[in-house]
Amino acid sequence: MENQVDLKRLLQLINDQKNLDTNLNLDEGCTIFAQDQAPLIKVINYFLNYLSVLTDKTMEISLDLLGSSILMSMMAFTNKQDLPALSPNLKAALEVYHASYEVKHEPGQYIQIKITFSK
Repeated sequence: MENQVDLKRLLQLINDQKNLDTNLNLDEGCTIFAQDQAPLIKVINYFLNYLSVLTDKTMEISLDLLGSSILMSMMAFTNKQDLPALSPNLKAALEVYHASYEVKHEPGQYIQIKITFSK
């Protein structure tokens, strides 16, 4: 049986536990249905850990309720030119949640990870 997962609450809990320096801008009503949220928590933690080692500045995390999707964005300002490789398992882990991700990196400026959940 699938349970409703409140992505705003989930991000707030993860952020509180990790005690990271973040700005949160989270829309209400961003929910998905999933049998098990544990793998999603692991993926979000992975992305936050990845970003936190690339910056010493405040990270920006947003959650936007869009018409046919939900967009979770995590951005870190970084002076890094080259980035470590991301795990190849992330794509399959997110597919379970009808989600995909993309990474945008402007070398020496910022890195942004966008996760899009289809409704």
